[in-house]
Amino acid sequence: MKILMVTPMPPQSQAPGAIPLVLHAELTGLMQHHQISLVTVAGLEPGEQEAVNRLASVGLDVRAVRRTQPQGWQRWQRRWSLASYWLSGKVPWRTVWFWESEVQHILDSLLAEKTFDLIIVEDNAMGVYSYRTNTPLLFTEHEVRRPRPIDKAGLRQSNLLLWILKEADWARWLHYQRSVWRKFDRVQAFTQRDAEAISTLAPEMAGRVRVNPFGIEIPSPTDVEAQEQDTILFTGNFTHAPNVDAALWLGQEIMPLLRENCPGIRLWLIGIYPPPEVRALACSDIQVTGPVPEIEPYFSRAALVVAPVRIGGGMRMKVLQAMALGKAVVTTSRGADGLATDGRRPPLVTADDTFGFAQAILRLLSDDSSRRELGRQARLYVAANFSAQSYANRIETIYAEMQGARS
Repeated sequence: MKILMVTPMPPQSQAPGAIPLVLHAELTGLMQHHQISLVTVAGLEPGEQEAVNRLASVGLDVRAVRRTQPQGWQRWQRRWSLASYWLSGKVPWRTVWFWESEVQHILDSLLAEKTFDLIIVEDNAMGVYSYRTNTPLLFTEHEVRRPRPIDKAGLRQSNLLLWILKEADWARWLHYQRSVWRKFDRVQAFTQRDAEAISTLAPEMAGRVRVNPFGIEIPSPTDVEAQEQDTILFTGNFTHAPNVDAALWLGQEIMPLLRENCPGIRLWLIGIYPPPEVRALACSDIQVTGPVPEIEPYFSRAALVVAPVRIGGGMRMKVLQAMALGKAVVTTSRGADGLATDGRRPPLVTADDTFGFAQAILRLLSDDSSRRELGRQARLYVAANFSAQSYANRIETIYAEMQGARS
């Protein structure tokens, strides 16, 4: 097949956030049997410009809008442009931030000059564009934003104007998501929870939603002998609110219970842009690193990986990544979303309350044999069900169904 992928950022095998890793696994899996063209935006985040160069160097047809750091009056011009777009429109700020008018020009010219068998549009930020074609359109919803009550607690933590803007922005998500989903022949969600949310929020989409958990490029396993006793790791992009909530729950409520029963315990919190409240957790046994050049050495040294995520949707790359590396994982039921296959529970430990989460950590830290066996089973499970090729195969199945519906 000739496939066009449209992504909000370049696929990367090493990145501080989950989306570039998901995109890279998808691209790797599809490139095995298909001809891919890529339209993307290369911003100022670490490695994005270099990623475009690497993809082009291996012969991929890449059409990238390259952002540069505006200087002087251009900086104020961009800020005004973004603010005007948000104030005059109905789209959420995240979409405004990713918007580039040049992307629409590239799409229009590319669809006029080339014929594709399938167009895959990744993330709701790219759903704002027009796709003027009769080619089957598949949209990937990375995370459904659900309506919620007004966040009165947030008012106590920020100034009034900022709080009003955040609440107004959140209120835009329902209408915006519906308008995006309706453009596409099929919408794939990573978890059953998100698929059901789409069908609930937009009942007319129920017949077009499919569950397709993302894949990962299977890395070499970590060296079990490199594990450091009583060291636990949480990693995440801290621009994402669920990761901030997880870090605060871990540092403020779970760690005190762990200290009582395991005095030598250490926690690493690793990820870009930790906000002040996360940085404030740093102490003698909690290290807040910020971004690191490579995450694998930290995975290797950690005795246990934890993902105490309580809010948000989508699937957790941090969990899948740890399992693929052969690490034992403690997470919540929400953190394990998307990992069950054919009725089989994934080989990890889940707990949804503070005491239960702490006890699960303590049990695994005290039993080297069980912890290592859990990590071994986790790696086998991911390799069998969540490889890059497995993900691509499921996309091919959805495409075949789309073709059948058209015939």
